[in-house]
Amino acid sequence: MKTMKVLLIGAHGRTGRLIAQGLHDHAAPFRALLRKSAHKSEFAALGAEIVLGDLDQDFSHVFDDITHVIYAAGSSESEGVHEERAIDRDAVMRTADYAKRRRVRQLVVVSALTAFHPERNPLSLRHYSRMKREADAYVMRRGVPYAILRPGPLSDEPARGTIALADETTVDMPDVSREDVARIALRCVALGVRDRVIGFVGGNEPLDAVLDTYAAVTA
Repeated sequence: MKTMKVLLIGAHGRTGRLIAQGLHDHAAPFRALLRKSAHKSEFAALGAEIVLGDLDQDFSHVFDDITHVIYAAGSSESEGVHEERAIDRDAVMRTADYAKRRRVRQLVVVSALTAFHPERNPLSLRHYSRMKREADAYVMRRGVPYAILRPGPLSDEPARGTIALADETTVDMPDVSREDVARIALRCVALGVRDRVIGFVGGNEPLDAVLDTYAAVTA
């Protein structure tokens, strides 16, 4: 990872923080996009270059000298349809536009398993899921090498290092650890996985073996 520079969007979220820690652990140069300066010290301690920006505005300036982008931002359940539209769709689309202009080598987007079939979700999740799907579809059309990750229900439990591939939501789906999602995002960058949509939940398949298969397909 030392020959690249990663832009991490959504660094201050629960999954974003784990990705930032992983980038630090791999000694990967990275830039953290933050909305508030109050969080600077946390990411400075991880060796991040820090830039401030708002996903509701033009944030193209943060893409200078960037080779890879990880988009880990997401709206919270309590923020409503405006934030879902702004963060889960529109900001992802702008990210893809900026990445295309700067000829970024890879864009990794942390999406959601519910994006496979938005209409099958409970009413409370349908708008969120539709925004995720529309954003993912835009990324796939935009011409930027991409890896779209669609994890199922997330937990804050320690990483298991194992997953199961999935392409739809089901009753009693096993949760997947945020730590495992972070690890998958980092492995996609390291392996150069491109132009793939990967849906997954908790399971028993070693995630490294699963991702090696994707890397082999795209090589």
